[in-house]
Amino acid sequence: MQIGGLGVSGAAAFDGTSQIQKSAKKTVKNAITDGFVKQIQALAREDAQKGIYMDKGFSQLRRARMEQYVSPDRAGPMAKVNSVMNTLKKEQERIKVYLERLFGDYSAEIKGDSTFRTAEVYSPEGELIASYSDFYGQWTTHQTKAELHFITETDMIYLQAFREARAEMNAVAQGQPPADTAAVDIWA
Repeated sequence: MQIGGLGVSGAAAFDGTSQIQKSAKKTVKNAITDGFVKQIQALAREDAQKGIYMDKGFSQLRRARMEQYVSPDRAGPMAKVNSVMNTLKKEQERIKVYLERLFGDYSAEIKGDSTFRTAEVYSPEGELIASYSDFYGQWTTHQTKAELHFITETDMIYLQAFREARAEMNAVAQGQPPADTAAVDIWA
């Protein structure tokens, strides 16, 4: 049985080149540059002065950087899967569609029938990056290993800078001259 050119129990191919293939490989190492570290440190110092740990500015900066350099493209493959699910919604029989090369090297699996559907979208690396269930009626994004690594690294950079700023502030408040802080290579 064919639905819109898709084999219901077979595989389907979509033309297109992923954003990852068009640009350089997205990695945590490319994302955490010296300039970015300095931005994190500046925000940590500002937050320490305000007495707020990880204020909105840091979260927004990190999210934007992660989406640009680390996160896989989720929007494109999710839109393609939505389109396929809308086509399949009209079918009355059980379906299972595995979509290879959904968007470059992305893939997806759609299961269900006319009353209930689920879908999973996988990155080129084979990691689950998004899932859909009719029960919730919305997409859920899943964190990749690279995203988790990026968040952990940026948390540590921020924490170190925040602690140093607070220590300086406490020393000044107690009338002590600020101690010279030695640079620490977090990449070692």
